[in-house]
Amino acid sequence: MLGAIRDAFVGQGVLTERQGTVLVAGSGVLFSVTAIAVAAVENATDFQFLTYRGGSTALAMVILILIRRSNRPVDFSGLTPTVWLASGILACTSMSYILALSRTSAATTLFLLAAAPIFAALIGWVLLREAVTTTTGIAIAITAVGVAITVGAGLDVGSVIGLVFAGLIPITIGLYSVLMRSAAGVDPVIPTLIAGSLLGIGSAVMALIQGGIAVSAHDAALACVSGGFAMGLGLPMFNLGHRSVTAAKMPLLLMTEVVLAPLWVWIWPGEVPSVATLFGGAVILGAIVWLVVVSHDVPDAAPSSRLPAIPDNGRRH
Repeated sequence: MLGAIRDAFVGQGVLTERQGTVLVAGSGVLFSVTAIAVAAVENATDFQFLTYRGGSTALAMVILILIRRSNRPVDFSGLTPTVWLASGILACTSMSYILALSRTSAATTLFLLAAAPIFAALIGWVLLREAVTTTTGIAIAITAVGVAITVGAGLDVGSVIGLVFAGLIPITIGLYSVLMRSAAGVDPVIPTLIAGSLLGIGSAVMALIQGGIAVSAHDAALACVSGGFAMGLGLPMFNLGHRSVTAAKMPLLLMTEVVLAPLWVWIWPGEVPSVATLFGGAVILGAIVWLVVVSHDVPDAAPSSRLPAIPDNGRRH
């Protein structure tokens, strides 16, 4: 499997649906590390944290591009307006997630995040004509039950702006899933590079307006773990795995993030999760494992031709 992933990463192979499913679920595992980083921040503001998170993500991609330059160079020929749009949406998703966590409860954010598969299914059906299979529909229902168990006793609206940021997350995840599903030819590194750059630059502007981007080495290191490590590894995995996974299924597999995040902060810094959190997480994780098991072990062609291309009048042909 590792050999197939390596070949697909450099454009020399095609992943099976099962391989793509494992990659997307694995990316959610990496994203979950952000929970520890955010919980351990001492003094950095949201936008200071996001500045270093985005900057370290972009830097990690630059290093990867340089490493691949002599042997398997990153091909920028697949960079289209659709990819630019998807990358911008990804940057907004990352920003909304951090801003929501600091302005409303994690339970509320999790509850709204569970709507992402529904939005992805609807958008995927409208734009890509991808029908939601019975398997995916059942998994969505099981996941909804798990989320309801997890957050049923812990919903807290918090501030209105926090609720707005949390509500944007499932919509942007759904849009990104569909756009990337339709852009199968782009190198997985490219959207991550663009999203990290946009996130870092946009957050730095806001941080400077608020007083500056200087933070302690401790907080900068945590932001870099969240960016350069979690996003730097997780996003290329997700961008590669999406090619063989339907749009509706991708946000479901990413629920590994919201299942594991409470466990990491339980290990450190010691925030003990409720029994409902553990039981609901087990239900969600069961749905994800079931999706992996029933996935087909054959290549699946990404519907790159189903989504109308965004006009690019200045592009050379």
